[in-house]
Amino acid sequence: MSNGEWIMIVRRTATAALVFLTGSLAMAQYDEPRDFAQIEARYLTAGVLDRDFHRGNGNPLGDSAAIGYRAWMPMLSFHQGPVTVSFGYTRYTRGGQSKEAVHFGTVLTNDLGLSVRAAHSFSLPICIAADFTKAEASGPQRDNFNIASIGVGAGLRYHYRTPSFDAGVSALGIFHFAFEGLGTGSGSSRALDCDARFLFRSVHIGDGIVVGYRLRAQRWDMSDERFTYTSIHHGPYLGVMF
Repeated sequence: MSNGEWIMIVRRTATAALVFLTGSLAMAQYDEPRDFAQIEARYLTAGVLDRDFHRGNGNPLGDSAAIGYRAWMPMLSFHQGPVTVSFGYTRYTRGGQSKEAVHFGTVLTNDLGLSVRAAHSFSLPICIAADFTKAEASGPQRDNFNIASIGVGAGLRYHYRTPSFDAGVSALGIFHFAFEGLGTGSGSSRALDCDARFLFRSVHIGDGIVVGYRLRAQRWDMSDERFTYTSIHHGPYLGVMF
């Protein structure tokens, strides 16, 4: 996927989220105001992601040396209140050999209420985020992508809540400090993290079930330009509350 295609996907996602949030705000104005409450649901989910990982603009490696794959990545996630922890793992073929890829991430948010009504609320989530991404190269181990990132971000969240059903849509923009896991190099990373989830409390499995869809786009710009890469993944998930 080219950088232009990546930008187009991000723009379309942001536009769709803006249209949805604008429509929700129009409906919310007819509700009675209430006190803002942080999200407190706790659940485990399992999902699968369509993950595309490829070199970014400025990476000097050729096609044969650069890491690149598109594969399905199973992912497990734990969510409790403001904390989300996710782990994904997959394998792909590069240079005739089976290679592994890992994504681990955690996000801690604190929401500031913007517009709060009886069933609807809009909030500004402020977050601290960290992630680790690994992708094996076809060459020596020193060419493997092992980058950890830690950063801060902000975004917008819409939440609809009734006693038996919750729905939420959020989008976070995050800027990270990034560093090599097996070296001394450093750089930066920026990410767009979007999530839509629906909680059905009336389903009598645990405390209810969760159905959702996530999207994450990320770019790394490292001092060693061999590790300038872009990734995008998206896919559905299903889970249970407890």
